Amino acid sequence: MSLEHILQALEAETDRQIAEIERAAQAEIERIKAEAEAEAEAVCRKHRAAGQAMLQVERTRRLNRAKLEASQQVLQTREKLIIAALAATRQHLVALTAAETYPPLLRQLTEESVATLGKTQPLCLRARKTDVELMNQIAQELGLSATVIGDLTDGDSSEPAPCLGGLAVSTADNRISLTNTLEARLQRVAQLYRAQIAEIIFDGRQED
Repeated sequence: MSLEHILQALEAETDRQIAEIERAAQAEIERIKAEAEAEAEAVCRKHRAAGQAMLQVERTRRLNRAKLEASQQVLQTREKLIIAALAATRQHLVALTAAETYPPLLRQLTEESVATLGKTQPLCLRARKTDVELMNQIAQELGLSATVIGDLTDGDSSEPAPCLGGLAVSTADNRISLTNTLEARLQRVAQLYRAQIAEIIFDGRQED
């Protein structure tokens, strides 16, 4: 399965989860609002003599607290779903880097990166140790003046910033750099959907 297909599958799954989160969020907000309304009404009946202004303030405070609690619960659920989706996708990518479809994928990622930085200047291509030979071959096929360094961390390493595959490219003087690893692309997708789900949640709060 190609990276594009995997990202498309992640997008479809995340869209489905967004719809579920939105439905669950609305139901949870309505439930908590109903409980807060009932509690506020009970307070109103008990303390009506204290004055309507004070009762309205108390009612508003309780409703706002209920909305905040509901939003926090939805955000926590959202994060759990995204983490689960990313974990599943990482497993697909681990298998992908061991398949015959990985070499053309790495070439595609290299072409994208080089097109951004410019192929006419000397470059430094950083890849996993296991990809150095393949990376040298790709650089030669693309006619690049490049030094290949195998210092990107493998996905199963205990080192920080794990790399599932792909590469990082920089100019020889290291003034310009670009990371085009599979992990980086996954994180960009995750950030996109975190923002999208948050927009749905907070837009819904503003409509109340």
